[in-house]
Amino acid sequence: MTDDKQAKSHTHVETRGAHDLGGFLNYLLAHGIDARISREEMPTTPYEERADAMLLLLSNAGKGLLNIHAMRRASEKFSHEDYLKLSYYDRWLRAIVALCIETGIFSTQEWEAKKRQVMRRNKFSQQRQSD
Repeated sequence: MTDDKQAKSHTHVETRGAHDLGGFLNYLLAHGIDARISREEMPTTPYEERADAMLLLLSNAGKGLLNIHAMRRASEKFSHEDYLKLSYYDRWLRAIVALCIETGIFSTQEWEAKKRQVMRRNKFSQQRQSD
């Protein structure tokens, strides 16, 4: 594939996992996806550090709740759109949630209830800060 028209019409993307981007530079560029890789070291945010800590705790060799193979399998189930729009740590978190639900650590209903609780708390906190 060397031109945009050919890249946009390429349907092989539906048969590949969202994570499998090898050889798709023209496809990504034709669909407005920034394929550049930054070589600069970026500071981690508290949320990224927490995501890393959660993964380390859940993949502890003594507990064995999650492992890298399960994380990869969960990540490979993402849609192409989700995979490309999510950040690296957002992919981790989504995979962790899927695996925790799959293994019964918590249910979908528990997850949704906790998400609503956190979103209400964040909304309340933002309102207080703007007052």
